[in-house]
Order: sequence, then C-alpha cells, then structure tokens
Amino acid sequence: MSNTLGTIRTKLLWKLLGCIVISGCIAGACAYGFTQIGYYYVENTFDNQEINRTFQLRYMENLQNYVNDNSISAANISELEAWAADNTYVYFSIYQNNRMIFNSDYVYADSGDYELETVEGEPDEAYEVDSDYMYRLNLADGTLASVDMFCYDYWNYNNYVLAASIVLGVLLFVIIFTRLVNRKLTYIHQLERELQILEGGNLEYPITVKGNDELGSLAKGIDEMRLSIIENNSKEQQLLQANKNLVTAMSHDLRTPLTTLTGYLELLSAGDVADEQKRKHYLELSVEKTHEIKELSDELFEYFLVYGEEQRHIDVESVPAYELVADLIENQFLGLEEEGYSISSTNLLDYDSGNCLINPQYMKRVLNNILSNLEKYADRESPIYIHCEIEADNLIISVRNAIRDNVSGYESTKIGLITCDRIMKLHQGQFLFYENEGEFVVKIIIKMGNITE
Repeated sequence: MSNTLGTIRTKLLWKLLGCIVISGCIAGACAYGFTQIGYYYVENTFDNQEINRTFQLRYMENLQNYVNDNSISAANISELEAWAADNTYVYFSIYQNNRMIFNSDYVYADSGDYELETVEGEPDEAYEVDSDYMYRLNLADGTLASVDMFCYDYWNYNNYVLAASIVLGVLLFVIIFTRLVNRKLTYIHQLERELQILEGGNLEYPITVKGNDELGSLAKGIDEMRLSIIENNSKEQQLLQANKNLVTAMSHDLRTPLTTLTGYLELLSAGDVADEQKRKHYLELSVEKTHEIKELSDELFEYFLVYGEEQRHIDVESVPAYELVADLIENQFLGLEEEGYSISSTNLLDYDSGNCLINPQYMKRVLNNILSNLEKYADRESPIYIHCEIEADNLIISVRNAIRDNVSGYESTKIGLITCDRIMKLHQGQFLFYENEGEFVVKIIIKMGNITE
C-alpha cells in the first residue's frame, strides 16, 4: 500500500509540475502578445512628427531655462551634461559656427548639411526653427546656437505596457493554474470527507470514483478495500454462525449417545439386570456409545485445531506426486480391501511426474477423513473408483463410491468434510465433494511445484 501511495504521490507531483509549466507557458505567451501589441500601439500613436515636436518644444523651453539659470555659454557648454542626465528620453546635439560644440550621445545623420551663421545683437525667440529639424538656443554669452533634438518620451509608456503585461501574466497564471488543479483539489477534499465517513464505521458508504488517473485509481483501490472489508466481515459472521451451528449440532449428536449411555449405565448400576447375557449386551452397547462419543469429540477437536491455524498458513514441502498416489492406492486403501470393499484405481502418473506441495501431517488427516467416510457410507457391493492425474499443474485425486441404503444420520454436520476443505485451502488447493444419483464424489486438487529458496 505504501508503494502504491508513493507512486501516486510522485505522479501527482509530476502533474502539478505539468500544470505549472502549462500555466506559465500560456500566461507568458499572453503577456508577451499583450506587450507586443502595447508597444505597437504606443509606437504608432506617439512616434510621429507632430507629437514629437510638441515634446521637443517643451524640452527646448526647459533647456533654455536651464541655460539661463546656470549661465551656460559656449565656454562651459559641457555643463549641459547634468541636464541631459536628468532628461533620459532626450537626445540632442548643439552646433555653432558650423561645428558641433555639444553632443548628448546622439549625432543626427544630416547635421553637417546645415551652415549656421553667428547672430550678433539681441537674440531672436529661442524656439524658432531654422529648418525642419533645428531649434535656436540663446546662450549666456549672447550668441545663438542650433539644437538638433529627438525625443523618446513615449518609451515611458512602454514601461507602463511592460508593467501591465507582467501583472496580466501573473493573473493569468494564477487563474489557469487554479482552474487546472481546482478539480483535483475538490476531488481530494471529497475523498477526505468520504474517508472520514468510513472511519466513523459506515462501511456501506461508497467511495466516489472519477476518471482513470492516479486519484481515480486510488479511490477505486479504497472502494475495493471497503468492499473487501465488508466481504471479510460477512464471511467472519458466516463463519461464526457456522461454528455456532456446528457446536449446536455436535452438542445434539453428543447428547443422543450420552443419553443412551447414561440409561444403560443406570440400569447396570441399579442391579436391575439379572440376566448375565443381557447385562453383557448392555455393556457392549455402552462401549459402542463410548467409542461413538470419542470419535465425535475427536472430530470436533480436529476441526477447531485446523481452524486455529495462524494467518491461514501452514508449512509445505515438495513430495514426489507418484509416491503420494502410490501410497494412497497401495497402502491407505489396502485396509478397505481387507474389509471386503472392491477398489478400482487408475493412476496416470509416473516417476517423472514431478513434485507436489503438501504438509504430510495435514494431508494424512484429509486421507483419513476420506477413508473414514468410505467405511461409514460406501456400499460394499459396488467398487470404489480412484482416479489420479495431473492437469494444469495440479495433482487431481478423485474418489467415487456408491452410497449404501441403510445410512444413518450419524454425521449430519459433515464436520470431517468441512475440515478437509479447510486443510486444502491452507494448501492453496481445493477440496470438492458432492452427491450425484446415489454416488458420492470427492476431488482433491493439490498444487504441483518445488520449494524455492
């Protein structure tokens, strides 16, 4: 069971990892697509000349104020680096007298095509455009300079798009992952509730089995275990009832000869029987009832001894099948022939038939019970048929006899046959018996094989 649970746990972990990967891939793809669409929208909306010029005019006003506030002239033009550092999304170059005097890390490709003249006297408006690309800048020394500027302010919107894409990706991952595992989690919680019901003692409550995955297999296994427990409990109750019925029947069977024996002994002890022949007859009947009581008590003891085997396990050993059959036919049934029974045997085994797995002590009890039944019930006028063969890796011993007409109800409980059935189950074999048209048939099925180390 622990190995099964370990396998299920491993598979569930792999499925969980798969859900994470699937959710991550879908969420990542959606976030990437949203980012590209957002970038495209920002690019097409803000990257045009009209909007750029709006940004450039605003930056030129700010730049002019900075020049005025910090007295920036051509001599200290490098101090504009501080302004360039504060305005990340602006790239500009400043020209004076046809040469570049400042560059914020950007050079316009066509800047050399413009020849700008030095302007003396009062500067013109700072934001008048010399050409389609240039702006005028009034320096602190009274001279004019031309500014080639390009703005990337809309890149800031790309950051917003990226942030929104990350948030969207995380939300999608959580939603998809939750949807993927929610059914499993719900099913696990359902199984937990149902197990709690079983723990409460209600074994009739069925376990819900959904799907063919690991959880479904686990639920099916739990439900089969529940049914097995119910079946075992039912068998145990049946066994207890059978034992109770057996004890009751045996008590009745014992009471009858005991009552008779008590009556004979009371007559003998009272001295009411004067005839020696009659007294001897009563003594013989008393001895006969004593033997009958002993035989019944021995069978009852044997029954409970066999059913007391721990864990339904007995030690077996490898015995040549041919020798077992030969001993049965030639030795065990020899006493029946001496008592006037006719034996007809068919032995299809030879020395190379292999070994069978038996416990000799318990197998002897089975054979003794069969012989005892034959002595009690077999018709002496009809032969007893014995057939031995190997079929499907099993040794099969069949005994068939006609039932005599004057059979008393002596063994109404069939305790001997029940004991044989129990012994053969302990051997992992079978014991079959039935009556058919005045005949009684017994089949013993024994497993073939060898003891492995």
